[in-house]
Amino acid sequence: MKYLTLATIIAGLSGFVVIIIAAWALGDSGTLAEEFTAYWGLFFAGTGVLTGLTQETTRAVTAGRSGAGGTFQPFKFAFIVGAVVLVLLAVSAPFWIGQLLSSQQGIGVGMLAIGLASYAIQATISGILSGCQLWKEYAALISLDTGVRMLLAVGAWLLGYQLLAFLVITVIGSISWLVIVLCFGSVRSVLGSVADVSARVFVRQALLAMAASGATAILITGFPTLLKFANPTSVAGTVSMAAVSYAVILTRAPLLVPLQQFQSAIIVRFVSGKLGPFKALTGPLALVWGIGLVGAGLAWVAGPWLMEVVLRKDLFTVPGWLLALLTLGATTTASLMVSGCAAIAFEKHGIYLAGWVVATVVAVGFLLGPFSLGLAAALALICGPLCGLIVHLGALFSGSRTTKAEI
Repeated sequence: MKYLTLATIIAGLSGFVVIIIAAWALGDSGTLAEEFTAYWGLFFAGTGVLTGLTQETTRAVTAGRSGAGGTFQPFKFAFIVGAVVLVLLAVSAPFWIGQLLSSQQGIGVGMLAIGLASYAIQATISGILSGCQLWKEYAALISLDTGVRMLLAVGAWLLGYQLLAFLVITVIGSISWLVIVLCFGSVRSVLGSVADVSARVFVRQALLAMAASGATAILITGFPTLLKFANPTSVAGTVSMAAVSYAVILTRAPLLVPLQQFQSAIIVRFVSGKLGPFKALTGPLALVWGIGLVGAGLAWVAGPWLMEVVLRKDLFTVPGWLLALLTLGATTTASLMVSGCAAIAFEKHGIYLAGWVVATVVAVGFLLGPFSLGLAAALALICGPLCGLIVHLGALFSGSRTTKAEI
C-alpha cells in the first residue's frame, strides 16, 4: 500500500498545482477561468462516470480470483464502452459545447471525446490491477496520469500559453494506460482476468455502477460545470462564479482526491473482510469526519488568506464562512463515497445508484433555489450527500438486520 499512498499524494498535489497554475495563467480573464474549470469539470465528470467500470471490475476480478471465475473478460468490454463514449460525445456536442466554450470548440470536443474513450480502457485496467492487488503497477498508472498534467501545466504557464494548452493538459493523462501496458509485463499478464459473473450480469452491474458514478461525478468533479450551465451569464452576486468554482475545487481536493484513488482499495477491503457493513464503515467514516471537521475550521480561519496568497487574483476572493461550509460539503460527499463503496462490495448496486441519484437531485434543487450562488453551492453540497448517505446506510442496515434474522 505504500506505493498507492505515494501515488495518492502525487495525485492530490497534481490537482492542486494544475488548477492553481491555471488561475495564474487565465485569472486576468474571468471568462477563460470559468471556461477552463467548466471543461475540467466536464472531463472529470466523464471519468467519474467511467469510474463505475473500475469499481465493478475491481469487485468482479477480486471475487473471481478467490472463487469460481467465469469466462467474461472486462478488458475486452472496455473497448466497446470506449467506442460508445466516442460516438455519443461527437453526436451530442452541438447541443452543449457553445455553453461551455466560447472558442476552440471543435478541438475541445475532439479531445474530450478521444480522451474519455481512452479513459474507459484506463478505468478497466485500474480495476483489473486493483482486483489482482498489483498495487505497485496501479500506483504507477495513477502517478503517470496525474503527474504528467502537473509538469505540463508548469511548462504551459512558463511559456505563456493560454486556454488551448490547458484543455490539452486536462485530457492528456487518459492515455497513460498505453505506457503502463508497454512497460510492465505484470500488467500485460493480467489483462485477460475474468469476472466472477456472466457477461450479462457484469454489464448490468457495471452500468448501474456507472450510472451511480455519473451522479457522483456531478457532485464532485462536475460541479463547476453545473455552475456554468446554471449561470450562463456569469452573474453570481457578491462572489464571482470563477471564485465559487475554484473554492469548490480547492476545498474538496485534500479529502476527495485521495479518497477517489483509494476507492478500489476500500472495495477490496470490504469484499475480503469478515465484518458486516456497519463495523466495516465505522473506521473510514470516523477518519473522514475527523479530517473534515478540522479542515472546515481551518478553512474558516485561514481560507480567505490562502485563496488570496495562492491564486493571487482579486477575482477569486471568497469569505471564510463559505469556505468552511464548502469543506463540510466535501466531508458529506466523502462519507457518501465511502458508503457507496460498501454498497458495491456487498453487491447492493441498486442501492448505490439510488443514494447518489437522491443526492444529486437534492443538490440540483438547492442550486436552482432562491439563494446566492455561494450559499446555494454550499447547501447543495452538504444536504444532497447527506440525503444520499441516509439512503445507503438505511439499506445497508436493513440488509444487515435481515441477514442476522435469517441466521
